[in-house]
Amino acid sequence: MKELVVCLFLILGSWMSPEYQEDSLSQVCSSKNESAIIIPPVDTKVIHYTNQAIFLVYHHLDEQESFVTISPAKFNQHLQVLKENHYNVISIEDYSCFQEHQKPIPPNAVVITFDDGYQSFYEKAYPLLKKAGYPATNFVVVSYVDTDYPALPFLTWKQMKEMKSDGFSFYSHTFNLHQKKPGEGGSLVPVMTNPIYLEQAKRLETEEERRQRVREDLTMAELLLKSQLGNKLSMLCFPYGDYKQSVMDEAQELGIRYFFTTKEGINSGDNREIYRLNVGMPYITAEAFMKKLQSYDRKK
Repeated sequence: MKELVVCLFLILGSWMSPEYQEDSLSQVCSSKNESAIIIPPVDTKVIHYTNQAIFLVYHHLDEQESFVTISPAKFNQHLQVLKENHYNVISIEDYSCFQEHQKPIPPNAVVITFDDGYQSFYEKAYPLLKKAGYPATNFVVVSYVDTDYPALPFLTWKQMKEMKSDGFSFYSHTFNLHQKKPGEGGSLVPVMTNPIYLEQAKRLETEEERRQRVREDLTMAELLLKSQLGNKLSMLCFPYGDYKQSVMDEAQELGIRYFFTTKEGINSGDNREIYRLNVGMPYITAEAFMKKLQSYDRKK
């Protein structure tokens, strides 16, 4: 893998430059919206907040709920809550243009995201989102695309291309760093942020070896997303929500502009570390979902 990454990195390395990234964002922000979904008109009947956006995160939809899996019916209830309470769902690209190009976003802006890239996004979430006229983004573990690993079927490139033509988007959850391995002391650690034990060498990775491993992984993920889907922007969702400043610095060197966390909060456009509300859990009923949203209402 290392030799392939280095080769592709040299051939296509221009996408890393700040100039390329800025030009790509300008193209995205100036292009007309040609998505096939019908975007509902902006609702201003009730103002919860302005010039801010709440990001939601889901993982998997299934009739059998557990941990971070909720039923399609409950997910659809969440979508109805958004509509009935005057929230305006925007794309992740709309938020990027607001953040860096001062493009306006509607009041009560909400961005819907999913993590991991499970096929249930295509089979169960996509039809409901499309019916509501809501775009969404999925952060995919790129090495899992077109596979059944580790337990659930993952999205295919064909499915992702179909959804992309409808205004949906797909960004990096790393190529293959969504896992834990033995680290210092033998305890399992997230492999993106920690040196791991090298079985053959019988020692712990050096920090430089960890950095190079992460760099190769993120590079591979970006190259595949760009070549397969034509992505113009680079975004990274941290596995397990685990990250540190040094990892962000390393990713920024690769041209990655935005970083998605599991910290809860509302986003105001002045921070590339994006807060998200984890609402894809069984106990987040429609009522609980509404209470979470209302906690970010502007002060009266």
